Amino acid sequence: MLKWSVQALQKHREHPLAFEETVDLEKQLHERENDVLSASPFVISGQLTVDRRAIIADLHVVGELTVPSTRSLNPVALPLDFTFTEIYVDPTDEELSRFPDEDMLFPLEGEMLDMQVAVEDHILLHIPSHILTPEEENEDVMPTGQAWSVISEEEYAKQQAEEAEAPNPELAKLKALLEAQENDAD
Repeated sequence: MLKWSVQALQKHREHPLAFEETVDLEKQLHERENDVLSASPFVISGQLTVDRRAIIADLHVVGELTVPSTRSLNPVALPLDFTFTEIYVDPTDEELSRFPDEDMLFPLEGEMLDMQVAVEDHILLHIPSHILTPEEENEDVMPTGQAWSVISEEEYAKQQAEEAEAPNPELAKLKALLEAQENDAD
């Protein structure tokens, strides 16, 4: 399950090792992130390329999560379809400068390459911070409760502008008092 022996991968120096696996990650994703309500099995396909003492993993991940709406907490289906690349290197490799600075390099630990945690990481990173149900997106209805309501940023800005334009009655009283004191001083 997304694990390969480094020794077995050395046999693929000439040609990349192509693979496709369907993996059930629901339990692991929920343990790492409570907001994951459910997850379909994920189809992970890609190839592993051996380059000297490095392994380049190009992966394509397809599946679906169910997560709560950030507005109402109602369940929302979140389809995911993305690719990512990771480069695993021998930490003793002295030729790491052959990789561009923008490449993120991961140390190859032990005799096994386990891509499951990397896949889980990327799935969790692809959960947006703002998730709405289709109804919430279309209707733009904000939740309300007893003596409270959620308003949009635009509505908040409008309220702030109106409050800034409205005269403050306390300041008007203070102004009148100061004017009266000036008149008495004259």
